[in-house]
Order: sequence, then structure tokens, then C-alpha cells
Amino acid sequence: MHNTLNAWADKLQHAVLPALPQTVAELSRLSADDNVNMWSLARVVEKDPGLCIALLRRVNTGGQKRLRTEVTTVEHAMMMLGLTQLRTLPKAVPLIQRAGDALGRERALRLMAQSYHAAWQARELARLRKDLEPDEVFLPALLHHLGEILLWLYAPAKMSQIEELAAQQQMEPEEAQYVVLGFGLDHLTLMLARRWGLPTLLQDSLKSENAQQPRVYGVMLAVQLARAAEQGWYRAATTAVLEQLADYLGHDFGRTAAECHRYAVEAARQADCYPTAPAAVRLLYPSQPEAAPGWKPEPAPTAESATGAAPQPPTEATAEGSAAFCLAPQLHILRRSLQELQTGMKAGNLTLQKILSLTMDGMHDGMGLNRVVFALLTQERHQLRARAIAGADNDPNFNRFLIELNGAHLFTRLLEKPQALWINDTNRVKFWPIVPKPFQRIIRCNSFFALSVFVKERPVGLFYADRHTGDCALDGHAYHRFKQLGLLAAQAIGMASGEKE
Repeated sequence: MHNTLNAWADKLQHAVLPALPQTVAELSRLSADDNVNMWSLARVVEKDPGLCIALLRRVNTGGQKRLRTEVTTVEHAMMMLGLTQLRTLPKAVPLIQRAGDALGRERALRLMAQSYHAAWQARELARLRKDLEPDEVFLPALLHHLGEILLWLYAPAKMSQIEELAAQQQMEPEEAQYVVLGFGLDHLTLMLARRWGLPTLLQDSLKSENAQQPRVYGVMLAVQLARAAEQGWYRAATTAVLEQLADYLGHDFGRTAAECHRYAVEAARQADCYPTAPAAVRLLYPSQPEAAPGWKPEPAPTAESATGAAPQPPTEATAEGSAAFCLAPQLHILRRSLQELQTGMKAGNLTLQKILSLTMDGMHDGMGLNRVVFALLTQERHQLRARAIAGADNDPNFNRFLIELNGAHLFTRLLEKPQALWINDTNRVKFWPIVPKPFQRIIRCNSFFALSVFVKERPVGLFYADRHTGDCALDGHAYHRFKQLGLLAAQAIGMASGEKE
């Protein structure tokens, strides 16, 4: 994955995200007034991801960087840049009408509008939570789809291939991304965010294992809500996100839904610079957004998403979800992971991060396992918390992977000694009743692999993997490879911890 990802990041390193003509014109008009306040200018710039990226990159490459102060909001960036330089910004950013082809522009504009809605939701939800700096969550939500937008403009054929594969093979978009590109688009956004010095909170929100952090989780949920609302506010997928938001806010479902509906309307009133129908239109026209004057119809969704209910099926075939396409194992990647771990152990130069990166690649890409987690035992030894996750880029619920170790259940038993387990049709009657109910609700499937990791006879963590859907069942070959790589990774972790035998 990493070689391909680096190659694409190199291609886009100097790419420019184009701006919207209406925001460019409005910024030029307002900034001509010497007495204009920065707040008014910020409200214009924040509508436009292209202007925001140009602003942040100019601040980060200018003399302001010497201040060593991270720029976290649009207004902060504008204050650091100053009005004189701000006036030149619109001339430095090309307009989106001149970028890409017609399909790429249409998809990019749709994503930009969706991102603005997500950013508005994130900021207002942060205010509900009494966040001390609610404006700081705006940019992370607005720029969450940066990599995807850029590829629609600069590589529309690849993105069309992903879109077609997801529709024709009934795949999750994230899995189609791995098949076509070799990586998830969130990873591309993360790499560009690091190279361009974009806000740390944006970078954190692009790493699945950070979902335990409240502000990051809020950004993830806002992004998912905006995404789900594009398909309709009254669908199961949107309801599931609203339920997660209600739990996150500590409010009842009715109040949470009403607030999010209101925020969608507020965002729509501000987003007149976009030629696409805002999500708020679907509150009144759930199946026919084109009924609202001026809006074009959206393509019909291909499938309903999961509701998030805890699974109680008796067999793998009835586990949640259905997919006609399963991730194919790429055994050359598995072999490379095994080889690099063995070589690194001999050289004694492996870090925990490198071990986990190789193991995640080997299990997810090499074995074709949809979701892979390494959960680390907390210092108090009361919980297993996700330290690394692969394959769940757009699932905030799963990304909060957490196992409480209070009481006797499956995972406390697994941590008694180094061992592996595959829950399947032959043993589910025995083991499923001792899988904690909260964990069942997180994974939403009933077959998985697990392997406990020990260092010097003490438990330190756990590898978890599944294929998520009933149509893509786990098998004996995958289990053998999972154990092989997991045991080697456990050995490497022990050596990296200084516990060599």
C-alpha cells in the first residue's frame, strides 16, 4: 500500500484545489474595503475548500511559520496572513470550471458541498457539547474528503472505476478504493495533510484508532451524517448515525435529530455558492429532491446500509450485510510483510509503529480480511483499546473499538495465555454467549479471528480480524495465515519492547 500511496501523494503534492467563482468574487469584493472585519471574510472563505487550502498552505509556507503556532481556524489563518496578502489570494487559485472533465467537476462539487454541510454540523455539535473552541472542528470536517476531491479532478477515470466497482459488485466504497488504488482515500488525505501542514485535528480524524477521542469522534460522526443525509434523512443508515450522535451528546434521539435537521437548514442557507441540492432539501423531498426549484435529481442509492443492531444470527451466512464481491488475498503483500518482519527482527530496528503497519497491511491487503485491529491493553489493564485499525475508514462506531475487561467473558479468557480463536458455525453456540454484548454491537457480525499477544508471559494486546459480511465468510486458510502473521508480530513486539529471549 505504502509505495502506491506515496506515488499518488507525490503526484498531487503540488496540485491546486480549485475555488468556486462566487466565493472568489465575494472575497475580492469584501477585501477591497480596508475596514472589513476578518470574521466577515472568514464566513466567505470557509464555504470554499479550495480557498481554505490555499490560505493554509500560504500561511504554512510563509514567514508566519516561524511563529510555531498551529493554525486551526480560517479566521486565525487570515489574521496571520493579513489583509494585503489576503487580497492576492483569489488570483492565485484557479476556478473549478477550468479543472478536470464534466463528471469529475460534478462529483467534486457534490463532495465539496457535502463537506461544507459536515463542517457546519461538526461546529454546531461541538457547541452543543460546550467545546471551548468549536471553530477548530470546522476545518477537519471540511477537508476530510480532500484526497477524494482531488482525485475526481485529477484522476477521474480512477474514481469512476471505484464508483462502478462499488455499484456493480455491491462493495463498500472503501473496499473498492483498496481494490482500484491499493489504499483508502482517507490515507491519501492524511498524507497530503501531513505534507501541507494542515491542522493536527484533521490528521487525527483521519486515523480510525483515534475515534476514542471525543473531538475526533465528533468530526467523524459529522462527516458520516453528511454522507448519509445525501441518500436521505429517513433511511436506516442516517438513523444509525443520529443514534450514535444522541449517545455522543447525551441527548435523546428526538432532540438530536431535530438539532441536526436545523443545522442542515442553516448550512443550506449559507451554501448558495454550490450548484448541487443541499442535504436539507431531502428533509422535505426525501425521494424527489428535484421537486425543489433549481435542483437536479440525485442518482438513486443502490442498497440500504446497516442499522447497527446487535447481531443474533445462528450461522455465518446470516451475518449482517451482503456483498457479491469479496476482497481477494494478495499473497505477495502477505509474504512481504512476513519477510520484512523477519528481517527487521534480525536487524533489531523494528518499532511498534512499523510492526503494526506491516501486520495491518499483511492481514488486510495480504489476506483479504476486511477489518483488522490491534487493541492494546491499557496501563490500568482494565480495557483493550484500538491502537491500529485497517479497513474501517468510514465507520466511527467500529473505530471506537473497545473491550472492557471487567468480569469473566471471552476476551478475559483469551488474555489468560497466548492463544488464537476463530468463532464460526462449529463453535458459535459455545462461544457467542460469552462475547460481551457491547462488543457485539460494535462489530455487527458473528464470525471473527482473535489472537492474544504476550510479552514475557504478560498480556499486552490482541489482534482482531473479520470479513464483516456473510457472503465473504472466513476460512481455514485465512485463519492459518492470521495466526502465522499474528504470532510473528507478537514476537516482534516483544523484541521491540526490549524483552528479547
